[in-house]
Amino acid sequence: MALAQQWYPSQEPAAKQLDKLLSILPVGVVVLDGSGRVTEANATAEALLGGPLLDDRWLEVVARAFRPRADDGAEVSLINGRRVKLDICPLDGEPGQLIVISDLTETRTMQTRMAHLQRLSSLGRMVASLAHQIRTPLSAAMLYAGQLNQALPGATHDKFQQKLMARLRDLESQMNNMLLFAKSGEQKVADKLKVGELLAELEQASESMLATHQGQLHIDCNCLEALVLGSQSALVSALSNLIHNALQAGAQQLRLRVEAKTPWLSLQLDDDGPGIAEELLFKVAEPFFTTKSHGTGLGLSVVRSVAQAHGGQLHMANGQQGARMTLILPLLEDPS
Repeated sequence: MALAQQWYPSQEPAAKQLDKLLSILPVGVVVLDGSGRVTEANATAEALLGGPLLDDRWLEVVARAFRPRADDGAEVSLINGRRVKLDICPLDGEPGQLIVISDLTETRTMQTRMAHLQRLSSLGRMVASLAHQIRTPLSAAMLYAGQLNQALPGATHDKFQQKLMARLRDLESQMNNMLLFAKSGEQKVADKLKVGELLAELEQASESMLATHQGQLHIDCNCLEALVLGSQSALVSALSNLIHNALQAGAQQLRLRVEAKTPWLSLQLDDDGPGIAEELLFKVAEPFFTTKSHGTGLGLSVVRSVAQAHGGQLHMANGQQGARMTLILPLLEDPS
C-alpha cells in the first residue's frame, strides 16, 4: 500500500483532477448537454466570452459574445475584438458537445507585423532598383516619341508609335506590380465575389495582352455561382500576371481550369510554353528574382502576396507541356 501511495500521491476524485486540468489549459473549454446548455466551462473560456457561462444556453452566449466580421475566414471575431478558432466534437457516449476555443489574436497580430516588416524590407530593395528598371523603357519611349516629331512615312510612323506604346505599357505594368505588391498586405478583402463575375472581368482585362502576343485563353469552369471573399481588382491583377508571364515566356495556348472542392477554389493555368527549370521552381516567386533582362521580378511575388492576403496559396509546377500555376483560394462557406 505504501508503494502505491508513492506512485499515486494524489487520491483526489477524477472529477476534481479534471477541474484542475481544465483550469490551467491555455484554451477555452465548454461542455454542452443535449439541450445546448453549458454544463462545464473553464476560466479561459469565461475570460474570452465575457463572464460566467454555467447553465447558459450556447445560442445566447453566441449572441452576446460573438461579432462575426466579413473577413473572419476560418476564425470568428468576438465582441471584444479578439479572434478565436472553434473546434467542436460530440461527447462520447452521451448527448452533448465539447467546444474548444483557441485565441489566435496574438498569433494573427504577430503574423501581420512580420508580413509588414518583410514588405518594408522588400520595398527598400525595390526603391534601390526602381531607377534602373524604369530608365530603360522610359529612355526608349522618349526616343520613339522624338522620332514621331519628324516627317516620317506612314508605315515608319506607325512602327514607332507601336514601339512607343509597348514601352509605355511596360512602364505601366511595372508600376502596377509595384503598387499591388506594396498594398497586398494592407488590403481589406471583404467583398463577396461570384466566380463567374471574376472570370468575366479577367477575360476583359487579358484581351489586349492576348491579342498583342497572339495568344488564346480557354476557360473551363463548372462553378460560376461559387463565392469567394476578396478583392476583385487584386485577384484579377494576380491572374492577369500569370497570363502575362506565360505569354512573355512564349506560350500561345493557355487553359484555365476552375474547380470548387470545399473548402477550396482552384484556378489552374496551364500553358504550352517552355516551362520552368526544376532548379528555379522554388525561386521564381521570390521578390525581384527574374531571368529576364527587364522587369522588376515582382510578377509571381505579387500573385503569391495576393493569394496569402486572401488566405490562399500559389503552387508552381510543370504540366505535361509548359508551366502550371495554381491559385488556391478559400471558398465562402456561408453565403448569407
